[in-house]
Amino acid sequence: MTNQVVSQLTVEPERRAALMKLMVAQDFSEAADRALEDAMALSQQFHSEIVITHVNPLYANFFEVPNSQPWQDPVRVAMENLTRRVALAGHACKELIRFGDVAKTLTEIAKEECADILLLGAYGDGPKDRATLGHTAELLLRTVSCPILTYGPKVTRSLLHARDHMSVLVPIELPCDLRYLFFAVSIAKLFNAKLELLHVVDMERALSMPHAFQGVQYICEEMATSLREQGVTVSGSLLFGKPDEAIISRSKELQSSFILIPLETREHLSSTSSDNVAANVIRGAEVPIMTYRID
Repeated sequence: MTNQVVSQLTVEPERRAALMKLMVAQDFSEAADRALEDAMALSQQFHSEIVITHVNPLYANFFEVPNSQPWQDPVRVAMENLTRRVALAGHACKELIRFGDVAKTLTEIAKEECADILLLGAYGDGPKDRATLGHTAELLLRTVSCPILTYGPKVTRSLLHARDHMSVLVPIELPCDLRYLFFAVSIAKLFNAKLELLHVVDMERALSMPHAFQGVQYICEEMATSLREQGVTVSGSLLFGKPDEAIISRSKELQSSFILIPLETREHLSSTSSDNVAANVIRGAEVPIMTYRID
């Protein structure tokens, strides 16, 4: 497997990430405000345009109500205030207000605007301790084609809190999908960040499916070595335990800037009966989670 990783990383065309247009899904929650703050920081670094978007589901099945008195519409007033705040800070920005199904409409806007990344809060103003992320966040994470930065209820640090020495935690499964590694390399170069590849051995599953732990550690180290040949700083590590808890704990130890997790395109990310790692990490991490689709 290691030789396969090395050879394919060598021949794979370099994929360059870009952050020219940042889309922020705004529901006026604390999480959405954190996302907007990070969008402004990213805009300053990458000279990006910020698109602040709000979707109102109130008239999802009706035509938009004529807006003869816009100063009486609290959503429009709030959006104008946000846009003014961003513009006064020196960032190119615009606002979009739409009516309809929130997840579907945001997906359409991301495509229309050719957004390079979408920033959103996972829980909005709903209960922060509920077992699932909610229909809107789950559907967006599965359907939007660009990477997504999701802000869970426990996010306390800004994305660029360590601008001069950024680090990205990259949880991996074995065998590892090479598309994941290609994207991780492009993100590391974009942010001039170091990567840590982390494989967590789920001990509950290991009891019935024994792992050759030394071999797993060796594979992680060899993958890190192959990625260094692409010009990025990479380390590899192996932990034992419940995957989501280990990922969150390691992120805290590293003071990572964000956690990078790929998602396969399917209907559901989490449910009340699942232990989906990505959903659990989003719920418990102190940093944003960057996800992207593997189709």
